[in-house]
Amino acid sequence: MTETVNRSARAAFALLVVATVAAFFVTQRLKTGEAVVKNIVVQAYMSPNADGLMDRARMAFTLPRGDRVTLDMDDPQGDRVRRLLDGAHLGRGRHTFTWDGKNDNGLVPRDGHYYLRVVLRDQGRAVTSPTGVLLLTHPPRPRIVSVSPRLGLARRATPVTVRFVGPSGSQPVLRIWRTDRRPPVLVATVMGRRGSHSLRFGGTVGGRPLPPGDYSVSVSVRNVALVEGSFPPHLPPTRLESLPGTGFSVIGTVAAGPLEPVAAGGTARLSVEGGGGRVRWQLRRLGAPRTIAHGKAKGPVVAVRIPRRAAAGEYVAVVTQRGRTARVPLTVHAGRRRRVLVVVPTMTWQGMNPVDDDADGFADTLFSARSVPLARPFAHGRLPAGLTAAVGPLLRFLEAHGLHFDVTTDLALARGHGPLPAGHAGVVLAGPETWTTARLAVQLQAYVRTGGRVLSLGVDSLQRAVVLTTTGLEEPSRAAPADAFGEDLASPELGRPAPLVASSDRIGLFGGTNGVVGSFIETEPSRSLPHGARSLAAAGREGRGPALVAYRLGRGMVIRIGTPGWARLLDSSPEVAAVTERAWARISR
Repeated sequence: MTETVNRSARAAFALLVVATVAAFFVTQRLKTGEAVVKNIVVQAYMSPNADGLMDRARMAFTLPRGDRVTLDMDDPQGDRVRRLLDGAHLGRGRHTFTWDGKNDNGLVPRDGHYYLRVVLRDQGRAVTSPTGVLLLTHPPRPRIVSVSPRLGLARRATPVTVRFVGPSGSQPVLRIWRTDRRPPVLVATVMGRRGSHSLRFGGTVGGRPLPPGDYSVSVSVRNVALVEGSFPPHLPPTRLESLPGTGFSVIGTVAAGPLEPVAAGGTARLSVEGGGGRVRWQLRRLGAPRTIAHGKAKGPVVAVRIPRRAAAGEYVAVVTQRGRTARVPLTVHAGRRRRVLVVVPTMTWQGMNPVDDDADGFADTLFSARSVPLARPFAHGRLPAGLTAAVGPLLRFLEAHGLHFDVTTDLALARGHGPLPAGHAGVVLAGPETWTTARLAVQLQAYVRTGGRVLSLGVDSLQRAVVLTTTGLEEPSRAAPADAFGEDLASPELGRPAPLVASSDRIGLFGGTNGVVGSFIETEPSRSLPHGARSLAAAGREGRGPALVAYRLGRGMVIRIGTPGWARLLDSSPEVAAVTERAWARISR
């Protein structure tokens, strides 16, 4: 036992001697001699990311006399990362080397400090640089904390102030991106002051105020190694990486109106935004040039009086403030009951209305957001695309052909406000009902099963649910395979222009057309009719499934047109006009 302890003690002593010799080996100078390596200088920072800035680290030292030299880059633990020179003879004098930031395997090591180790083979000595190079590859993470104001007005320069947190050792860069273009377009770049965490954009580009649109803001900074980092992390900005309050919008004059029908003789109240000042308004029937009412108001709330003798239909309030004009759709209910009720899809219009609600720089719709307010003005003061492309042509056709109707909106139906389908022989869904409440979907099916008749002119319709609150639309669902009546629908298909060709017709829907109707590039084929339904008519593109279908469901009937291009051909295609009139006759009996 004693012998074992003695052997251990002798071994420990031997290790101590070796360690002492090693320590002597690495000292820079002898106690009585001059330094073996002088003036070691190592670049403080590097970032080997191939951006041309600090990709390589420079280092230099002076040898009082020549020697065979090995150069290594070591980590803080003293382990070699990269050998730069292996036993090469260096003469007396100053020597400079560079390191590309990679290890012996050609890979970039982890971020941290790395030290130059100079080994003098002939003298049996080594020196490690007292300071190392800090290798950084990870970008800094600035964060925008405020953008103000969130709303600017067209035709005037509105300065925007952006505040951020993050490194400020280099000049921060502010970029303004217009996001209602695809892809986002860079419209302005502002260089900030070194050390500043506040940036200011003057609101003009090329000496002109920004045009109306949605704008996202990005801030880019560099760390000590000149690695650039941005908020959002990737540029151009995307919706997924942007946060509320990191963008702004520029508007002209916009106005929000009621999404439910207004009675003839009643008043529609509009909320106008556009910089204040007096407002002039005119009321016209959709598609008609003649003004049927007009007035002035101080704003921002404008009361538009509907003439008592106004016929049911769609009207447009034209609002002008400070020389800029906005158009607001108004649905007018005449109070006289007709056999057919036309439903205008205002919930869908609002769900697709591209307005940036949370100031993240990107417009919000129910396809991209979990909720949208109902009181939003329509973007840029324009009429909804669904009104001008689908609902408007249909209503003008009905009026021109003396096909009288009552009118309401899907929002009014969802809230249980009249006029309701009950008491009407038929209902026309004048455009796509992209979102509807679960309750309204059930009510429409019950209406048909108990004898009601529905003509649906929209595609991608009645397949998504949404929750209606007192102020907005929330929790939009994905599209279900079947619509509210139970018809299983394929996704809309695009192709070369081709007519719909009738494959069956038990109700004379295609009478007088020779069974060939219009010319369409997009159709929505039917996979299968609702359970228990009986087919009455069908037509589709050659080689494709039926798109236009009519079927008996319970005691009622559904006619689904199955193409978004139907309304635009009402004035130019006699066959489309004839089928529309026959469909109207079938649902109005």
